[in-house]
Amino acid sequence: MKARLITVLILFLIGGVILSLTGNSNWSAAEATVAFSAGNLIRLHVMANSDGEEDQQVKLVVRDRILKETARLLAGINGRAVALAVLKKRQGELVAAAEDELRKHGFAYRASVEVGEFNFPERHYEFGLLPAGQYQALRVVLGKGQGQNWWCVLFPPVCHLTMAEKKPATEGETICLRWKALEDLQKNRKELAEKAWVEWAKWFQLATIVIK
Repeated sequence: MKARLITVLILFLIGGVILSLTGNSNWSAAEATVAFSAGNLIRLHVMANSDGEEDQQVKLVVRDRILKETARLLAGINGRAVALAVLKKRQGELVAAAEDELRKHGFAYRASVEVGEFNFPERHYEFGLLPAGQYQALRVVLGKGQGQNWWCVLFPPVCHLTMAEKKPATEGETICLRWKALEDLQKNRKELAEKAWVEWAKWFQLATIVIK
């Protein structure tokens, strides 16, 4: 008898879990958050030569090349310390890549790359808030470095998931991380809920027959 009661209680518990997962109409993928802090990430900071249109355009070209190179260099790396060591060791390659893009697009000024700790203002991302402070970063300076900046989170690879050009400092920068599994679950929530309840009802009916 005790075992039967436990079985019924377990079935009720499962039903409650199904209800909590599928019955909340306000549930959304945005509720899935990722915790970032100054101690577990590396940021990317690209500084244009000036605010001139051509300088700003080539800044984005260099950015894309740097992201391509760092994606290759950091592939399979899970720890920040290892990622920093790789970036420092391969700085020369990143400088060469940046200057290659500058030359291909007709710019005579040079590029510099530095890996170190730099000051960043507060930034708002969809995954949370990055407070102002010192962060480990890969900084790419083009020419005089007096133009508008572009930055994002290089490691973990948020930059490679989505890119958003820097807004004025008074505005928050939004990066939307798409979680396909959660989006699919949300889109098919009604269908999944119906199937879950049907299966639960079958088990509950079977359990009551056994108890009788």
